[in-house]
Amino acid sequence: MDIRANSERLKIEYKKKVKIPEKHKSFFWDCHDGSVILEKYILRILTYGNFEGIKELYNEYPEETFKIAFKYPEIKRGVKFWIKKWKELKR
Repeated sequence: MDIRANSERLKIEYKKKVKIPEKHKSFFWDCHDGSVILEKYILRILTYGNFEGIKELYNEYPEETFKIAFKYPEIKRGVKFWIKKWKELKR
């Protein structure tokens, strides 16, 4: 059986290293040195984090969080809704 899909890898934009806070260490099982690139950090918090964690993340990195939330299709619809809402409220 031959399955071919048109999958394209997304390029990483935010390569700056950030320190992983203690409360989010469990989301980064593959990062043993205590730091991670910003894009991976935001993606994991948006994927596995709770409402308060996502809101803190948005307040710290608003533009980056907005771009990443709408870049990756696996981010849930409710997360995208709140990020879009917070962006509109900041205007």
